[in-house]
Amino acid sequence: MIRRTAWRAVLALSCAGALLVPGAPALAQGGEGKLTVNVFREFAAAGTLNPQIQTALAGATLRVTSEQSGQTQTFPVGPNGTITIDFTTWRRSGGKYKVELIGWPNKHDPATGAGFLQPAFAGTGLSSHLNFVDLEDGQDVTLNLAVWNPDDYCQDNPTLATACMQAATKPGEKTLVTFPYNSRGDTQGSNTNPRPIATVQNTGAVYGLAYRKKDKRLFSGAYAKRHTEYGPDGQGAIYVTDRNTGATSLFAKVPNAGTTAHNQSNRVDAPFANRPGKESLGDIEISADGSELYVVNMNDGNLYTYDATQATAATFKRAPVKIPDSACSPAGDWRPMGLGVRDGVVYAGGVCSAESTQDPTKLRAVVWAYDPVTATFGAAPLVDEPLNFPRDPAQDPTPGDWKPWTQDNLAQFPTGYTSYPQPMLSDIEVERDGSLVLGFRDRFGDQSGLVIPNANPAGGIESTVTGGDIIKVCRKATGTYHWEGSADCPRPQGGGEWFTGDTYYTGTGHRETAQGALALPLQQTTIASTILDPYRVINSGGIGWFDRTTGHRDATQDGFGVVYDTDGGFGKAHGLGDLELLCDEPPVQIGNRVWLDDGGGTQNARYDETLGIKGVTVTLKDATGRVIATKKTDAKGEYYFDHRDGLQPNTDYTVEFDKTTVDTGNLPPYITSPADLMWTPTTGRDPATNSDAEPTGGNNQAPTAVAKVRTGPPGSVNHDLDAGMWAGT
Repeated sequence: MIRRTAWRAVLALSCAGALLVPGAPALAQGGEGKLTVNVFREFAAAGTLNPQIQTALAGATLRVTSEQSGQTQTFPVGPNGTITIDFTTWRRSGGKYKVELIGWPNKHDPATGAGFLQPAFAGTGLSSHLNFVDLEDGQDVTLNLAVWNPDDYCQDNPTLATACMQAATKPGEKTLVTFPYNSRGDTQGSNTNPRPIATVQNTGAVYGLAYRKKDKRLFSGAYAKRHTEYGPDGQGAIYVTDRNTGATSLFAKVPNAGTTAHNQSNRVDAPFANRPGKESLGDIEISADGSELYVVNMNDGNLYTYDATQATAATFKRAPVKIPDSACSPAGDWRPMGLGVRDGVVYAGGVCSAESTQDPTKLRAVVWAYDPVTATFGAAPLVDEPLNFPRDPAQDPTPGDWKPWTQDNLAQFPTGYTSYPQPMLSDIEVERDGSLVLGFRDRFGDQSGLVIPNANPAGGIESTVTGGDIIKVCRKATGTYHWEGSADCPRPQGGGEWFTGDTYYTGTGHRETAQGALALPLQQTTIASTILDPYRVINSGGIGWFDRTTGHRDATQDGFGVVYDTDGGFGKAHGLGDLELLCDEPPVQIGNRVWLDDGGGTQNARYDETLGIKGVTVTLKDATGRVIATKKTDAKGEYYFDHRDGLQPNTDYTVEFDKTTVDTGNLPPYITSPADLMWTPTTGRDPATNSDAEPTGGNNQAPTAVAKVRTGPPGSVNHDLDAGMWAGT
């Protein structure tokens, strides 16, 4: 048997002989394979390769080192997130390389807090950011590397929350309710799904919702809707509710939110019909780190910011900022409402209502980008699109085209209409590639209701059918935005709209059932929207789920009822507010590699250190010594522990490596059994490449070695927890 030292001597002699050969300088070995590296932005905490939910990341930088020759070179990753490297011009590389992902756009700096993209989970399909590859004998290698924004994380079946809007003169108590994302079907009469967590006495009528995952608090903002009542703190109230206990209190009171009071005795609040969209609060959103709460005041058109870390906020965190009205003509017709937040950008949207002119050609949808660091809006809107295009009927056969907002003179309020769609841009979701999905609420559904007097004194008793919408706005790599149906944003079905599934389950009658609130989990392929009659039961409101790629919804299956005409609902008018995902905090991951060392205690690309050791049993134990999980290293010598194994953030653990189960099949012939392996020193200077495993009892021939580790904050990964073993005489 050739032991390690003898084998090394043979290798050194052969290398020395090669140096004596005269002639041209030696290049990389002929027949050496190529290295392909793909870099992705990841949205799940799985460590798997899933192109369906991963996007190519341009602008990353690789560093490749041949430690046998000492040559190092950096490579920029192409705009499609991939690069293939040919090493035929490298001098004496030996075919073995260290490959590191060292830079990428928006890289997070823990010291300053700048940037938001961090190393993603590794596992099956996705590798850590430090790899050792062997390209000898024409062997090609492909590495898939990923980064993520931990704030994008949401569990596989998150809880959804929505707000039920209760009619003031009808029975019904629930306002805030929660239910699993995968809920489907009719729930009429159920008290458990959806689960009520707040009542009209707690919040009154609310629309906007925002969730602070760090302490499981759900914020809700007061909303102006006819035939409802405000909560105990009026038009500008923002309430906060403990998700688990339902305890609800006032968080903040937004100033200048309006003064109009409800009056149910005046033809069931008829004069209030001209207030929706003009008073009280619109959408609310929370920053990705949970530190700031953003609120649209629909009365003064300003964006307000509050410190969301407080139990209550006596006043706003910074001076309110006017949401620009420059896209509207006249500017007084600007009506902001919807918000979205992603990657440090706040998106604020609204419509040019055409109220003053009653000219449909002046109806527009507008979205602005707001930078919360500088407290400024962009110089021009991201989206500025006319809304006078043909739409499907809200109620067959009447065309469902958007109409100018009704004016304050109730004598001119339209009569004899089951539907009279008026656009409110009520919600904004941001796709994985930065594209926008816009939710449009029909104002008519907040001005009327179910079996209620028309707001016009000359009108009769009517029931309303809303006609909202869901619109896709594609973002190109150049940073421009394009409305669906354009050349740069072709509809998948080639028809009249992207989201074709917004119909009643029969496909007729109601063909614009969306009601304006959206929830988009980035790790899934669907988007949830509030809709009318979601699951065959008439005069109900609930949720529908749409495929984000095809726009399809199975209207016979993908619906969930939340409110009904029997429990204070508004029938086919608006009975629901915003939708909010109640996501868990992002999980953490530790682990990486057990490798065959040369005895120096540091991972290199030379000799056989590219080899991982397969079959090592790795045991995760908590601070008391209790076993949490057990893994075996794979063919690359890698192992990982994360939330699926019970790993928690900011917690002390011990990781134990057991060499007695080593599979020697892929190791050099001088290693015939686990007993030939000894634990390597832990004296390396670089945490990414040194060995962290201290042999039990200080004996480097002991069966086990252990490493102590404390996990990082939510969303962090530690792929530096390595163990080296070597074989000697």
